[in-house]
Amino acid sequence: MTQKKILFLTTQLPFPPKSGGTVKSYHYLKFLALNYDVTIASLLKEDDELHVDSFKKEFSLREVVTQKISVGRNPLNLLKSYITAPCLNAFRNYSTEFENKIHTLFTKNDVVIVDHYEVFQYIPKNHSGKVVMHTHNAEFMLWQRMSELTNNPIKKAILKLEATRVKKYESEIFNQSDLIYSTPSDIDLYKNHGFNISKHKITYHLGNDEMLGLPNLEFEETEKAVTFIGTLSWEPNIDGICWFIDNCWKQLKNKHPDLTLYILGKNPNSRILKSAKKDPNIVFTGFVKELDTYLQKTRVYIAPLRFGSGMKVKVLEGLYRGNPCVTTSVGAEGLDLEDGENSYISDTPEAFIASCLHLLQNKEKWEPIRDKVRKLAAEKYTWQALFVRMEKSLQEIL
Repeated sequence: MTQKKILFLTTQLPFPPKSGGTVKSYHYLKFLALNYDVTIASLLKEDDELHVDSFKKEFSLREVVTQKISVGRNPLNLLKSYITAPCLNAFRNYSTEFENKIHTLFTKNDVVIVDHYEVFQYIPKNHSGKVVMHTHNAEFMLWQRMSELTNNPIKKAILKLEATRVKKYESEIFNQSDLIYSTPSDIDLYKNHGFNISKHKITYHLGNDEMLGLPNLEFEETEKAVTFIGTLSWEPNIDGICWFIDNCWKQLKNKHPDLTLYILGKNPNSRILKSAKKDPNIVFTGFVKELDTYLQKTRVYIAPLRFGSGMKVKVLEGLYRGNPCVTTSVGAEGLDLEDGENSYISDTPEAFIASCLHLLQNKEKWEPIRDKVRKLAAEKYTWQALFVRMEKSLQEIL
């Protein structure tokens, strides 16, 4: 039987899988390549160009089409986007060269999988084939929550306008799609904000579930250390770790002067460095290929996110490894986490500090949480089980 042909259209080369978005795209593309004849069309960001050859060796694909792009997030481009694009991020991900390269691919494939809303704009207006929209966030909610957190009236107005533009664009592209994958929490957000969710099917954004096979961490073998993992140029991560350092870190150090904060991720934003103030107890590791090097040391795993949407891969990484986690209501979205039962969910500095201290000092509470989160992750959040469910939905439209 001839394999169906898929065009996988994405905003960034999903290799190496180094962020929440690329981790999901990497694993999903791996699965698709085993079952379909796949072509990928990908924009190249940052150092993606360096990894194209390795990517081609890693995947068995019919064709790989790429285009380097770098369009900043700045006031001038925001103004340009008002004139020429549905929203700022669509403008930042548009390339005439890329459009010219891929315009013939749409009629050669049975289905297009759009990985991230920013590249939906490349689908021709007269395209009559099947289209699958793979969302990574309820994007309008990212902008809306950012607007709610700022006190600057001009910035608040700009962010609210962008939330409105993105919401309109998401609604339009959903209407043009045959199938939409979103996390359960994002589907709820779309439903509660007036979207038609009849085409939506559940997906999850997971992490490295192979860590479930590693031996249990032991309280005595961890360091007195708190760990944060994330893309340090991504606004929700910048805001979250700065909030933690500015509002929680000093009080934690007063209680435990020998406490270490590990921040894993390359090229930290200048705001993070400013908050850290060259504190010798705050260690920036840069990009870490083997996360377990630091997860083994970690007594408290933190995800102090104040805005965002969807499931947070950084939280799942801790669940797989059995690191007791302190997060926020935003960080816990989409996951079956219960405050005080299998994690701590704390939205104020005082509560976040108290939760961290409880885990730093209390082995009797730490160990049951370690066991419960690993059990939860093994039962509900593994790639193979997820893709089998997603495959059924894809087969239905094919």
